[in-house]
Amino acid sequence: MGFRPSMIASGLLLAAVAGCRSAPDITGRYDLLGVNGARLPVRAGWVAQGTSELTGGSMELHPDGTYRYRLLFRVQSPVRAEYVDSSVSSGTYERRMGTIRLHAPGGDLTAQLGGTALSLSQGGWNYVFRKAEP
Repeated sequence: MGFRPSMIASGLLLAAVAGCRSAPDITGRYDLLGVNGARLPVRAGWVAQGTSELTGGSMELHPDGTYRYRLLFRVQSPVRAEYVDSSVSSGTYERRMGTIRLHAPGGDLTAQLGGTALSLSQGGWNYVFRKAEP
């Protein structure tokens, strides 16, 4: 009995799949490095009779398909002096190659993954995160 073309193709496919390395693990914490091309801290806007500065943040991608996205601010206001504030959102995510779709209660966001960098555009702001060392 000779080899059939379908058997050869199946064998080649199996060998190719077995020889492939698995997709890199994207889970973990990504620390915010900069926004709109500028390194942190950056002016984040105005608050009632004061200013706000974005000082840090992180994106955590968990193995169970959930994420937590946090931004840290330093606010200067004559009413409350200087204080620290944060913005946190969480939800689920899915990955398709280099694109990560974040499903949040306020609407979906799309992030791009390139090596250890993760970039996210939201509301005219372009955030750049770098994967933290384990």
